[in-house]
Amino acid sequence: MTATTHPGASPYKALARPGRIGSLALPHRILMGAMHLAMEGEPEFLPRLKAFYAERARGQAALIITGCAAVHPAGGGYRTFCLTDPAHRSQLQAIAEAVHAEGGRIALQLFHAGRYAFSSETGMPPVAPSAVPCRLTRETPREMSAAEIAETVACFAEGARFARAAGFDAVEVMGSEGYLLNQFLSPVTNQRTDAYGGDLAGRMRFSLEVVAAIREAVGPDFPLIFRMSGDDCMPGSTAWEETIAFARSLEAAGVDALNVGIGWHESRVPTVSAVVPRAAFAPVAAGVRAAVRVPVIAANRINTPEVAEWVVAQGWADFVAPARPWLADPAFAAKALSGDRAGLNVCIACNQSCLDHVFAQPPQPASCLVNPRAGQEALWPQAPAVRRRRVAVIGGGPAGLEAARAASERGHAVVLFEAKPHLGGQLRMAARVPGKGEFYETLRYYEEALRRHGVEVRLACAPDAAAFAEFDDVVVAAGVEPYIPDLPGVGLPHVATYAQVFADEVPLGERIVILGAGGIGCDLAHYLADEARPKPEVARFYAERGLPERTVPRHITVVSRSDRVAAGVGRTTRWVLRDELRRLGVEIVTQFVPEQIVADGVIGTTPQGRRHLPADQVILCTGQRPAAGWKDRVPAGVRVHVVGGARDARGINAARAIREAFETAYRLGE
Repeated sequence: MTATTHPGASPYKALARPGRIGSLALPHRILMGAMHLAMEGEPEFLPRLKAFYAERARGQAALIITGCAAVHPAGGGYRTFCLTDPAHRSQLQAIAEAVHAEGGRIALQLFHAGRYAFSSETGMPPVAPSAVPCRLTRETPREMSAAEIAETVACFAEGARFARAAGFDAVEVMGSEGYLLNQFLSPVTNQRTDAYGGDLAGRMRFSLEVVAAIREAVGPDFPLIFRMSGDDCMPGSTAWEETIAFARSLEAAGVDALNVGIGWHESRVPTVSAVVPRAAFAPVAAGVRAAVRVPVIAANRINTPEVAEWVVAQGWADFVAPARPWLADPAFAAKALSGDRAGLNVCIACNQSCLDHVFAQPPQPASCLVNPRAGQEALWPQAPAVRRRRVAVIGGGPAGLEAARAASERGHAVVLFEAKPHLGGQLRMAARVPGKGEFYETLRYYEEALRRHGVEVRLACAPDAAAFAEFDDVVVAAGVEPYIPDLPGVGLPHVATYAQVFADEVPLGERIVILGAGGIGCDLAHYLADEARPKPEVARFYAERGLPERTVPRHITVVSRSDRVAAGVGRTTRWVLRDELRRLGVEIVTQFVPEQIVADGVIGTTPQGRRHLPADQVILCTGQRPAAGWKDRVPAGVRVHVVGGARDARGINAARAIREAFETAYRLGE
């Protein structure tokens, strides 16, 4: 599933075919899936939301599905549209009009969080089919009465009635991801003994009543999509046979398409993070499609046109509805359909600026690591700078690449200086970590963008002060370097930094102690442990021929001074990383204060006393500091802008580095 394409010669024939969802004719098969942006409902954010959706309409999304709109206040939350609020209805209508002004189509997602609602946000207790404690919210919901169920059914119908009157082209009912309707379907959360519980007929009754009520409210010709769960990824939840029976019942009830979701927020199975292979759950959608006649929509880790093409061409789905890939590139469909794969900014499924933002407490507006303009299009219009500048960028890591790209896009003449013989900096390190290979896509995108915008790139170049005299502005994006602690034994030959290991500058040992359990230390442990295992194709070869699996002897210990591990990693991926380390047998030692590195390991203190950790290699992941010296090389009279880790290494990550670089570069020449 790789592609080398050229603008104007799209190879994605299956994606380019027109399609239909009920009465709605669509020009191709690429939809934009629903995303909550944590800006909904606030009047000051309305211009940003309108600009966000309008730009995706210009990017040729066949149909845009909005983020969730709660049908009842108990099912909403902070910065969430609620359809019982007249002001929110007015804002939603304005968004629909903005999309239509660009020639786009838009569906309103009707939503109720159920037990996933936070009482601190709604001001009322969460409700659910049964009073089963929720691990996500750490609250126990109140069981809904039959009268409340009937009221909620009516709210869904009223929401659909509003959507049609407000000019939306369709509605999608959220019945997946562990939200209210999904909770009623699942025996994990539905322990009722009345007509809405028990066997499958009882558990799916609520959803079918919602569909019937919507049909009665909007008539037979208004497109109705139901987002159903293909697999809850929860032990003891809805069986596959029940899922298929539910899909057929939804079809019989009058839905026009089924959008197949995967997993609950409480599940211990990753569904959207980068460790999930591309299109890993497409076979689930294929199973649903084989059972029904209405169109089926697939999502989850479908982040490139060639993957989307493969899913549709295989007949596994009729449409694809990527969501976060539209954050990374607002022209996702336009570039796919025109064959401009090289110019596509690919979603890397890092979650750092999207899901980690909207699931924060309190939620923060969503954006994108690889596209910091996402969600802020109204604040950063695409237009040439007022004055064209001559700009030097020092450093070819994430901050430097973004500074050069953004400045050149604004019309400035840019020269990028990189001391190494290749671009990438920390992006290249990150790309070696299991599940982070998508960073190679980011590097590829930047290299192509610099080429298209005419940036002069000087590799293996460490310019002196005289080289900067010809420039108006210098952006220092030299990044960071490993911090070496003042610890006895750090100079021993078996001690290395994380940068040396990722650069293959040192041989690896069999018993490795990693000092530092932050994001870099845990990523390094993940990389080293995974490298010791046979590659999948080798393991498959051995298994198919009855040979015993061979692994490289390697024991890895990660040491944390505190009781925290992977601090600084976002909440939506921290648990995934920790589970991966546990699965790979990495030992975690917390509350260990190193005192000395010795020839055969590390000696330190713990709450239980002194301890010796045996090792034939010690790797330092003990922090970072700004790369030194660059600012002093710039002559007086040249404006200097320091960004990313070069400005402040504390807590630096790619998201912050790229965002700072973008904002600085955008302001040049204003």
